[in-house]
Amino acid sequence: MLQTSLTNVPDLSTWLDYLRHANKSVHTLRSYRQRVLRFADWFESTNGETIIPEHVTPTDLREYKSYLLIHMKRAPSTVNLSFIAIANWLGFNGQNLQMPSNVEEVRSAPQGLDRLAQRSLTRAVERENVPRDIALITLMLNTGLRISEVAILDIDDLTLGDRSGSLKVRLGKGGKFRTVPLNSDTRKVLRDYLNARTKGPVFMSQRGKGTSRLTASGIRQVIDRYAYLAKLPELHPHALRHTFARNLLKTGEGLEMVAEILGHKSLNTTRIYTLPSERDKANAVEKLSLRH
Repeated sequence: MLQTSLTNVPDLSTWLDYLRHANKSVHTLRSYRQRVLRFADWFESTNGETIIPEHVTPTDLREYKSYLLIHMKRAPSTVNLSFIAIANWLGFNGQNLQMPSNVEEVRSAPQGLDRLAQRSLTRAVERENVPRDIALITLMLNTGLRISEVAILDIDDLTLGDRSGSLKVRLGKGGKFRTVPLNSDTRKVLRDYLNARTKGPVFMSQRGKGTSRLTASGIRQVIDRYAYLAKLPELHPHALRHTFARNLLKTGEGLEMVAEILGHKSLNTTRIYTLPSERDKANAVEKLSLRH
């Protein structure tokens, strides 16, 4: 349960409990809370009064949008997400105000790892030769699981056959259950790491030698460590999921297949991986300078 500090936002805890019971993730709860608190701070400093839902006006919302874009220089996606959270909080409190229009932007595919970066990461993991970490990174690169999904995996969620295998994601985003196939590389490193262990969490703490489950925070630390060793300072954990999606599409698999494996509810979410990434666009423009 999220810890909420004393704030001037009415019924904040009640609203967060409502979202929690609606199966919103811990990450979403934290994000929504922070965005509403920031709006409340701005409202109080701008209007000289403590925020209550009934006093928020369309003018406030328009001015806050300008404040985020011009003064704070926030990215369009950040601004849009802020108003999703604010609209939810206002709606929960019976105030269904018209939100400012979304900030439109030319979207790019999420930044996954190119082949050279994937090779650097894999080599860094292999050099350290920690079976748990080899299994963890290989699984994430070959399944596209979210960190939260990896953290709750138990051994009885795995099927590791000689010719095929799969894992069960029992609590994906939005409470969705799905089955994800495991290729031969992933099955092999999992068998090597588990070493005939048949019960408990798949990934354990203390480099795989502990007695407790490796948490989502612990997984991030593992990935950060190998990002440093591989000299990939911009690598973030979700990039492994993006890399898997783009690799799968490059093999010719259709959007429906990729969406099913990733656990996307909408094909539009998956379709973004078909767009050029920022790196793709930079490489395309750079070709012009190489012609002279």
